[in-house]
Amino acid sequence: MTARLKKVQSAARQKSMLKRLEDPELYLNRELAWLSFNDRVLKEAENRNTPLLERLKFLSIFGSNLDEFFMVRLSGLFKLLESSESGVAVTPQTSGDMDPEETLDEVSLYIRRQLRRASATFQAGLLPALASEGISILSTSQLSRQELEKLDDFFENQIFPILTPLAIDQAHPFPYLANLSLYIAVSFKESGENGEPLLAFVEIPAKLSRFISVPSRAREHRFVVIEDLIRRHLAKLFPWNEVDDAYVFRVTRNLDYQLLEGEVKDLMKSIELELKDRAQRFVVRLEVEKDMPERLRSRLRSQLELDIGDVYESSSYLNLRDLMFLSKLEVKPALRDSVFNPKTSARLSHDRDIFDVIRERDVLLHHPYESFSSVLEFLGRAADDPNVLAIKQTLYRIGGDSPVIEALVRAAEKGKQVTAVVELKARFDEHNNIAWARRLERAGAHVVFGFVGLKTHAKCALVIRREGDHLQRYAHISTGNYNISTARLYTDVGMLTANDVLTSDLAKLFNLLTGFNLLSSESQLARLNGGPDFESIQVSPFGVRDFFIRNLEQEVEDHRAHGHGHVVLKMNSLTDLGLIQALYSASCSGVRIDLIVRGVCILRPGLKGVSENIRVISIIDRFLEHSRIFYFRNAGQPKVYLGSCDFMPRNMDRRVEIVWPVDAEPLKAKVIEILAFNLGDNIKSYAMRSDGTYIQAQSGKQKACRSQEQLIELVKAEKTRVLRLRDALRHLESVTQMGEPHNTIQIRAGK
Repeated sequence: MTARLKKVQSAARQKSMLKRLEDPELYLNRELAWLSFNDRVLKEAENRNTPLLERLKFLSIFGSNLDEFFMVRLSGLFKLLESSESGVAVTPQTSGDMDPEETLDEVSLYIRRQLRRASATFQAGLLPALASEGISILSTSQLSRQELEKLDDFFENQIFPILTPLAIDQAHPFPYLANLSLYIAVSFKESGENGEPLLAFVEIPAKLSRFISVPSRAREHRFVVIEDLIRRHLAKLFPWNEVDDAYVFRVTRNLDYQLLEGEVKDLMKSIELELKDRAQRFVVRLEVEKDMPERLRSRLRSQLELDIGDVYESSSYLNLRDLMFLSKLEVKPALRDSVFNPKTSARLSHDRDIFDVIRERDVLLHHPYESFSSVLEFLGRAADDPNVLAIKQTLYRIGGDSPVIEALVRAAEKGKQVTAVVELKARFDEHNNIAWARRLERAGAHVVFGFVGLKTHAKCALVIRREGDHLQRYAHISTGNYNISTARLYTDVGMLTANDVLTSDLAKLFNLLTGFNLLSSESQLARLNGGPDFESIQVSPFGVRDFFIRNLEQEVEDHRAHGHGHVVLKMNSLTDLGLIQALYSASCSGVRIDLIVRGVCILRPGLKGVSENIRVISIIDRFLEHSRIFYFRNAGQPKVYLGSCDFMPRNMDRRVEIVWPVDAEPLKAKVIEILAFNLGDNIKSYAMRSDGTYIQAQSGKQKACRSQEQLIELVKAEKTRVLRLRDALRHLESVTQMGEPHNTIQIRAGK
C-alpha cells in the first residue's frame, strides 16, 4: 500500500469518525445536565449520613442555585425560543437534539419534581430532626400568651415602622415587584369597582432576619418566621378594611445581559446603566404558597404576563436560601462537619522572608487545606517592601471586606506603581467591583477594565522587586479568585513562583490586558496572528482549545506506541463540543480517561464504541470543588497543568484565561495526589452513567475514602512526610484501576 493511499484512507476514517461524533445522541442537554448537578446538591440534603446542619446548608445551596438558574441560564432558552418562533434558524450548541420549547417543558417537570423532594426533605425530615435537637420553627398559634406579647412588642417597635402597605386600585396601579423579595398578597372581604376582591401587597424587608427568635429559658433555639408575625398584624396595616386572607409569594426576574459592543463608550458607565436596567427585567418565575387560591394566582399571572407553567408552588418555605441562617447556629459540634483550621504551607511556616522562599523554588498552595493567608502575606509584603516597585493583579470576584484591596491601596499610597485589571462584568459582583475600582483609583492605582467583548477570568498577580542591580519578578497564579471568603470554602490550587520564563509570560499578558482593546472582535483577534508569543503559559482566546486537543492527540500516539495511555481532567463544567469530540476520539483509541466534573457535563461516558474508556465522577462535599487540573500520562513522563478555565465555549473563546505547567517534581506529585484522592473517593462522589444520571459511590469492601477529609489529614502531616512523584503516580494508578465498570449502552450514529 502506497503512502499516498494510506494518507487518503486515514483522512477518510477521520472524516467518518467526525461525522459519527457529531451525532446529537452523544451529548446530553446542557440545561438538564445543570439541573442534574443541583440534584446532587439536593441529595446531600437528603442524605441522613450528612450532619444535620450540613444538610440544611445543602438545602439552602440548592435553593440559591435554582434562583440563579432562573435568573441567568433560563434566559438563553427564552432567547432561543423567541428566535425559533420568529423564523430565525436556531442551532443551540450544547442542547443535544431537543428544541428550546421541548427543553423548557423538560426543565419545568424536572424542577417541579425537585421542589417536591426539597419540600418533603424539609418538612418531614429536617424540621423534626431539628426539633429533636432543640431547634424549632413555630407558628404563632404554638406560643404562650406571654411569648406572643413579647413578639407583639417586637413587631410594634422593630418591624411595623418599616412596612408599607401597597394597595391596588384605580389610584394605585400594580406595583413593581423586586427580584427575589418576599411579598404577602393580602385579599379583603370587600370588592372593588371591578367586582374583584380588593388586593394589596406587603413587601417583607430584606434587611430584617427571616427567623425571629422566641426567648426561651432552656438552651433551645426557637423561632417564628417574619411573614407569620406580619400576617398576625395585618389589621394594623389596613385598619379600614377587613382582611380575608394572606399568602406569601415572590418573583424571579431575568438578569442576563449582553453589552452591545459597538455602543460601549465607557465600560464602567455602561455596566452601571445595565445594573439600573437589570431591576426592570421581565419576570420568569412566580413562586407561591401551596394554599394560594387559583383566582389569586391567576390575577398575579395576568399582571406579570406569565403562563401557568411559570408558576411554582411550595409546601414549605419560599426562598430556601434563608435556611443558611439556621445552619450557622451555635450548637453542639456533632450537628456539623468537624472544625477544620487551614494550615500554613510548610514551606512558608518558617521565619524567613517570603521572597527568599519563593526565589529558592516554587511553592504550591492547595486551598482551603492550606491557608489563603500565605497569598495575603505575599501581597502585603509586596505592598510594604520598599524594594518592590510595581504590583499588577487581575481581580474577578473580590468579595466584601477585602484585605487584597487594602494591600493594593496601601501600595499605591506608598508610591508604588499598582495596576489592577478589574473585571466589571463578573456576574452578581458588578456593584462590588465598581466600588473597589473607584477605591483603587482614589488611592492612585491604574485601574483597567479589560475588554468589552471578553471577561478577564485569569487569576494572577505580578510583583516587580529591585534586588541589587537587577529587577526580579515574582508571581502568584491560581485556579480561584482573590476572595478571602471563598478561599475558605472552595478547593483551589495556586502557585507562588519566581520562574523567569513564567513571570515573563505574565508580564506579556498584563501588557496585553492594559493595552488597546485588541480582543473585542474576531477581526482584531485575527490581526494578532494567533496571539502573543507566550513561551510557557497558554492563554484564551489564543488557542487553549487547540492546546488541549494536541495533548489528547499526543496521548493517543503515545498509547499506540507504548500502551497505558491515561488522561485525568478536573474541572467545574464540560460542555465544549470540540473538546468532547477529542475526548471521545481518544477513548476510541484506547486511552483511559478519568473526568472529575463537579457541575455540568454533557459528555456521555460508557457508550459502546465511543466512550467505553471514559469515567465521569462528581464530588459534592463540605468544600466546593473548584480547582482545574489537567494530567496527561505522556508515556510515563507526566505532564501536569493548572488553569482558570473549564472546558466550556465561553472559557475557550470569550474569556481571558490562563493555563500554566507544573514542572517541579515535588509539586507535580502533590497535584497528582490530589487527583488520586478525588478519584478514590467512595463516600462523597457520584458516578455518571451513560444516560446522564448519577449514582452515589459505595465503599463496599473497599476502605472508605472521603477525599476532602483525607486531604485535611495530609496537610496536618505535611511537615513529617516526603511525597515522591513515583508514589503519587502509583497511588493514581491504583485508584483508577479500581473504578466501577462503566454502564455501557449501544448507540448507532445517525439513529
